[in-house]
Amino acid sequence: MSPSSHSEYDNHLRVSFVADPDSGLRAIHAIHRPVDGRTGGGIRFRPYARDDETLTDVLRLSKAMSHKFARAGLPAGDAKTVIIGDPAKLKTPELLAAYARYVESLGGLHIAGPDIGTNADDMTDLAKTTRFIAGRSDLSGTTAIPTARGCFSALKATIWAAFGRDDFAGLRIAIQGVGGVGGVLVQMLADAGADLVVADIDQAALDAAAALGAKVVSPDKILAADVDLLSPNAMGAVLSKTSIPTINAKAICGCANNQLATPDCAQALVDQGILWAPDYVVSAGGAIDGSKDAGLITAQESAAKIDGIGAALAAIFDSAKRQSITTEAAAHALAEDLITQFE
Repeated sequence: MSPSSHSEYDNHLRVSFVADPDSGLRAIHAIHRPVDGRTGGGIRFRPYARDDETLTDVLRLSKAMSHKFARAGLPAGDAKTVIIGDPAKLKTPELLAAYARYVESLGGLHIAGPDIGTNADDMTDLAKTTRFIAGRSDLSGTTAIPTARGCFSALKATIWAAFGRDDFAGLRIAIQGVGGVGGVLVQMLADAGADLVVADIDQAALDAAAALGAKVVSPDKILAADVDLLSPNAMGAVLSKTSIPTINAKAICGCANNQLATPDCAQALVDQGILWAPDYVVSAGGAIDGSKDAGLITAQESAAKIDGIGAALAAIFDSAKRQSITTEAAAHALAEDLITQFE
């Protein structure tokens, strides 16, 4: 399929298919919109059933990064990489070096960071071959911590808007995905007194959450758990016309990218009486921290922006309520206004 004929194509600057037969690398890199000749975005490494699913994911993710970067006020454009395959089987130093050579060939147009299937140690390996890497373990460590910090700020704004409360004591929260960001959130929310229900496919991650007092349920039960708030922190497209009617939570706030399976799911959530926090606002902490690593903002600016995610989300909730529109529509309008300021 030609990228330009794909339904998710949105005048992307470039979509590159990257391959290296010697290492087994197969990847797609999509640049949506540069700012001052720069873009940033994570490297996702996972298997896909079909090539068209891979293209759909990378186009959607790169578009979402546009709003994430703009909403966070970051001086860079947006892009995303998907490496195709099971990282447990295919990830090797040779494959990472092959992808790093591609990043280096762009001459600074793109700064790459970690995403699902890659981590801070991988970024350190990539940095042996290319200068244009953020989120390295030898610099600031995992981006899971700043991402979770931003999500915690967003969660506080969400429970105030949904329940009129500013503490988590006794609040029932379901967390889908407790590795990485979700694992850090479990610790933060347990410390804050929340009652947690969790699900994951990683037994070690589940054991760590259970040790903190979380109740473990199977992945197919987590969306319909009897809780006050649902926090998706795994894969995207979990909020669909099929799943939304089964959700018992009155609010949703998590860091999984592209949570809405289709755009009309935003209205379906409103119809169900569920307050949804747009994911690209909630999950911006990692991108903000990566921009610090790349030298685009200072450490002080990074900390302020991450701590300000809750305030940004509160403004979106207020705008949606005043205009009687979905939170997705409110977030989109505010992000588009900010995008024009960078053009």
